[in-house]
Amino acid sequence: MIVHQVYAEISENMVKNVMVCDNYEMANYIARCTYGDSAFAVDCLQYPCSIGDAYHDGKFWRMDPETKQEIEIPYVPTQEQQVQLLQAENEQLIIAMADNIGGAVSC
Repeated sequence: MIVHQVYAEISENMVKNVMVCDNYEMANYIARCTYGDSAFAVDCLQYPCSIGDAYHDGKFWRMDPETKQEIEIPYVPTQEQQVQLLQAENEQLIIAMADNIGGAVSC
């Protein structure tokens, strides 16, 4: 269950602010009022983005201090998504193990 909604305020392809807001429409309104008509809000609850990070091509980006190149900020799955991924992986491992020992398994 999501208790808070977190949005990045985007202007000129840059994260200008990260805020908690009741809903997308209000977050978008606040972004436009603060940074101009071309600004907008993006849900960033599952992305560890910060002020100064880039946003383009529908993704968040951060400058790598060593290579001086942008790297994509990865999506952090929810606990529910992590459980689903682990269950699917577990099923695949059971089937692979059964194939190795010559047995049949139904999941």
